[in-house]
Amino acid sequence: MCALLAIAALAGCAANKPEFTPPRKLAGSFEELVDQTLALPGINDFEREVYRRAKETGRIAQADYDEAYSMLSACLSEGGEPIMLRRLKNGIYRIQTTPLSPGESLEQAMDVVSACQRTTTGYIPELFKIQQINPELIGDSIEAEYRCLEQSGLIREEYSLEEFRKSQHEPPPPGKRSTDDMPFDFYSDEAQSCLLGMM
Repeated sequence: MCALLAIAALAGCAANKPEFTPPRKLAGSFEELVDQTLALPGINDFEREVYRRAKETGRIAQADYDEAYSMLSACLSEGGEPIMLRRLKNGIYRIQTTPLSPGESLEQAMDVVSACQRTTTGYIPELFKIQQINPELIGDSIEAEYRCLEQSGLIREEYSLEEFRKSQHEPPPPGKRSTDDMPFDFYSDEAQSCLLGMM
């Protein structure tokens, strides 16, 4: 899904590489971003209907997002890769996967996930996360996440955008995680609801 340059900046793909210079804005409007997505190859019929409605209303409906994940969950269960979903306060789902089956490789599991995503959710999760986390369509995904964390009261001015950016780009010292010096619990639901790279 990192192939879409405009959406990659918010999905935490290319935008998190130091050599990548993100655009100032992802698009002039959310409707324009939807149009960019519609121009991509491989859009499934369900996605197309969701995007049509989003262009009419200016946003992806929670009900459409929920249905997309319901379809994804059913597909993964049928493929032997069941997941558990928990909706966060801003409507985004946090996903808990299950352990690999005996003899199953990670590559095999990811093949199932990719196949199910292509026929169910497609790019809907990325667009919905942008809508909920980055309504200003900021091109720099790290800045968008920082602003969301700030607005949620998880960080204060003492912890700068550059410090947050450094934690994403630079490896931590030996024996530490990159999240250890963050002034909030990176893995909490509150923090995860601001992170664009989450599935």
